[in-house]
Amino acid sequence: MELPSGPTSASARPLGAVLRLWALRPVADIPALATERVLTLLGLTALALWVGLDGWRAGPGARFELWDTLTVSIFSLLLLALAFLMARVSRPRVPFRGALFALLALAPPLIAGRLAIDAQADERVVQWAWAGCALYAVAFAWRAMRSLAGAPQPAAVLAGVVTLGAFGSYCHIAELSPTLWAPADSQDEASGGDISPSVAEGLLFDQKDQIDEVVDRMTPNVGAAPAVFFVGFAGVAEQRVFAEEIKLAAQVVGDRFAVDDRRLLLINDRRDLDSYPIATATGLDYALRALAGKMDPERDILFLALSSHGSADAELSVSNGNLPLEQLTDDDLAQALRDSGIKRRIIVVSACYAGTFLKPLEDPDTIVIAAAAADRTSFGCSDDRDMTYFGEAFYRDALPGARTLQEAFERARAAIATREKKEHETPSEPQAFFGAAITEVLARNPMHSGRHARNAVVVSLGAAR
Repeated sequence: MELPSGPTSASARPLGAVLRLWALRPVADIPALATERVLTLLGLTALALWVGLDGWRAGPGARFELWDTLTVSIFSLLLLALAFLMARVSRPRVPFRGALFALLALAPPLIAGRLAIDAQADERVVQWAWAGCALYAVAFAWRAMRSLAGAPQPAAVLAGVVTLGAFGSYCHIAELSPTLWAPADSQDEASGGDISPSVAEGLLFDQKDQIDEVVDRMTPNVGAAPAVFFVGFAGVAEQRVFAEEIKLAAQVVGDRFAVDDRRLLLINDRRDLDSYPIATATGLDYALRALAGKMDPERDILFLALSSHGSADAELSVSNGNLPLEQLTDDDLAQALRDSGIKRRIIVVSACYAGTFLKPLEDPDTIVIAAAAADRTSFGCSDDRDMTYFGEAFYRDALPGARTLQEAFERARAAIATREKKEHETPSEPQAFFGAAITEVLARNPMHSGRHARNAVVVSLGAAR
């Protein structure tokens, strides 16, 4: 059945049908509206919206990834297969073009919804938003198939839901992303992260002076209770996630332990070579000895937070452009701590295989928290993230409101296990060792109220973006 010619029938009626479907209203004569021309226009509109909104999300100077256009083909085939399946399963059977019209009409709100969800930083908001999106898609399919067949079509809707669920699992396993644009490279990335010899020499030459300047500004502890001194170490410059995680750790730990100005950050970050001393194994050793001169090494407490890639050989990655840097091993760290003379230590290692650092550091006056078991990887260390999975669970979500470090660790471990199970990841199994002597000291000197920690999280995430 062909529609009468004229602008009203050629454009207004299909558009009105699409709008009614969006509003979950019944629509008559969908098969009559689903001409080749209308289906082509709906498909091109969805594609233009996909490409345009994804490019806008990637920001100015974004690079179009030609190879990723294969993703368009995969999603197009999925749409055709889904329309065919739902049409065949319906009773009475509905026309294929009618089912395809309905699915093409659903594409724009889903594309726009994905963009809005991706802009959210709160994981709980993201989960609720995806749940709402899924419910809307089911309601849309229910109304559309009923309009097509004249009766409810639960089997067709169920077939669509199962197919999309299976496809979603495939996308997760194959890491198939509907992203067609890559954000513009920073100047450092465009040059491969290389640092000129003169800049490299200046960076390495200035490290001791930069560390001394920070330590000199620290306020010594004049009270009777132990004070906490914070040192952060972000090992890899090529992924910003480590730098952002250490910055957030400094904020949250600073709030819970009243660190004030007693904090030193060693950070490798391709975006910034000047704001902080760079992270090196030698620099960490020097920083700990310099810090010990400001502390009462028998009474005060060191909180050392490390974030980097890790290996099963008990080694943390250390890299900053083309600087020739040594990796940080468990022996290096244990020796640096011994040489510093600092007795009481809280050490958090956020890295794959972080559990390899537990045994060399175990001591009655030491707490060691590791993001993963010695034979397990952790997750979330890509450059498009602000924190690793462990960083989110421990520093962002658990530590601000926990009464003790043990409670914060247990909360984080439970949250990570739930997330990894949901995402079908091999469990990372975070580990911890709580020395009896320092645990007793912390029980007598509990953490401060976390009333400002949530604000620190918000401020830090906002600055990261």
